[in-house]
Amino acid sequence: MSGEKLGVCLGFPPFHAEPFLDRLRSLPGVKPILLPIDPGGDWATISPAEPFAEPPPWGLSVAEERRTALASAHVIVTLHVPENLLEWAPGLRWIQGAGAGMEQFATAGARRHNVLVTNASGVSSASMAEWVVGRLLQVWKRFREADDYQRTHVFERSYGASVKGKTVGIVGLGAIGCAVSDRMRAFGCRILGLKRTAGPGITSPYADSLFAPHQLHEMLGQCDAVVVAAPAAPETHHLIDKAALDAMPQHAILVNVARGSLVDEFALAEAMRSKSIQAAVLDVFDPEPLDAASPLWDLPGVYLSAHSSVSVDCYMEDLFEFFFENLQSYLKNEPLQNVLDLDALGFE
Repeated sequence: MSGEKLGVCLGFPPFHAEPFLDRLRSLPGVKPILLPIDPGGDWATISPAEPFAEPPPWGLSVAEERRTALASAHVIVTLHVPENLLEWAPGLRWIQGAGAGMEQFATAGARRHNVLVTNASGVSSASMAEWVVGRLLQVWKRFREADDYQRTHVFERSYGASVKGKTVGIVGLGAIGCAVSDRMRAFGCRILGLKRTAGPGITSPYADSLFAPHQLHEMLGQCDAVVVAAPAAPETHHLIDKAALDAMPQHAILVNVARGSLVDEFALAEAMRSKSIQAAVLDVFDPEPLDAASPLWDLPGVYLSAHSSVSVDCYMEDLFEFFFENLQSYLKNEPLQNVLDLDALGFE
């Protein structure tokens, strides 16, 4: 770029705040570029899993400003992404995702040969793992039943089950899966891990036993709880389907904090109706928001939340620090954190 400043496009609206901009301006050779949104534009409740037409619904009044910003971008940090990304941002060289999921960039036309892609995996892993633990305890300790007794003024005992000795299967040993493993081991649980690279002689400090993708059903059959924490990719679409649910013990709990596309929601609803598994804890859906007519809302044993397993009290600051450190490394031509395997994620 020979003297030209590095255009860092801030497509994640919280980073438009002055404290974040001041930090970026402190870096020599960096030019912060705001990707604007409409005043009061609703972007936070919209799922980023699919690319949007440019301008998106939350940027209609600033369409020209957005086009100019994207045209000047060499780096973009964002959650949502426009269709045909490289047509809007032909100089783009690095995408820093503002979350762990990155499938939207693969379908937006980012090419593995000329764009570096990193995600924010690990930034939210601790709080998400805490959420998983809380939900599992809620089911095993029967907190929902105890609350119901309180509401109806019934003095009824609601003894729960012991957590120690239970087997927890983790589908995807990334940052979230490893954080879940650490916390469940503190309760005395046995951890099984499904990992794409598992094979003979491969071990992990986060699992007592590792399983390859073709061994999914073998692993599921041993689990008291299954935590889905793998990335969305063509090969993980409906990974948890009817056959996978049938492989789980009747007392098992399914937890999904990955992407909704990993679980066949129709098959899951049928499994819950027939009580072939004990409980389903879902924070993500396909599509989002979950349709108000979905049977999952009312089925006994289903625990729903609106893609909110991450705690946001410190998230923006933590995410910015992660990006800022990566940006400093990029300026020095040093290796970045969380560089993704674009072949595995289906990038062309």
